[in-house]
Amino acid sequence: MTLINNIQNEFREIAPNSSVIPLQELLEYIESELPKFVGSHTFDKIMVKKKNEIQHSAAFSAYMMKKQDRFTFMNEFPQRGSSKVDVAVIDKITDDIFFTIEAKVLPTPKDALRSEHEYVYGKGAGIQRFKEEFHGVDYQDSPLSENGMIAYIKENDFEYWLSKVNQWILDAQWNKSEQLEKIYFKSIAKLFSKHPRQSSSDVSLYHFWIYVHLKR
Repeated sequence: MTLINNIQNEFREIAPNSSVIPLQELLEYIESELPKFVGSHTFDKIMVKKKNEIQHSAAFSAYMMKKQDRFTFMNEFPQRGSSKVDVAVIDKITDDIFFTIEAKVLPTPKDALRSEHEYVYGKGAGIQRFKEEFHGVDYQDSPLSENGMIAYIKENDFEYWLSKVNQWILDAQWNKSEQLEKIYFKSIAKLFSKHPRQSSSDVSLYHFWIYVHLKR
């Protein structure tokens, strides 16, 4: 049985009052709405001037907030130390942060201070921040067991970036088990990975990728 089947079976066995239920609902919501996001008026309105990760995340949060009344999406949300995560998702019923999302543009914008592999490792890197527990924590800085990443893809296709990201994981000398596993490639991509953290607990990451290179 594959890792993904194991995860799905675990979801089916969860009791109705489990705290994971909001996560399941959120993941399904992202999957249903993200394909429509890039073609939305919200995306065009916010992205007209700047197209960096911050603007993409601002547009994403504004769009997702309009579509439901269960979750609050907060941009540039404080995490451990001086770190900020691109999006924090708060359950309106409990007022708890239960999921955070780090966003990256692929390829990484050309900048002397940035590395092409920052989706994975290096200064300001996505996955590495979750591994080091700077990202993916709640109000008390306690690690959240599930978090997410969004990639806004401006060049090449999903298969290309899966190969690239998985090679970067090996380049970082991480365990091969930390490589991303494809769930599906459709109008968006959904992938999954699991990583050890400094506290010795693992963090599960749900990766959602979307093409933005067809937009002006």
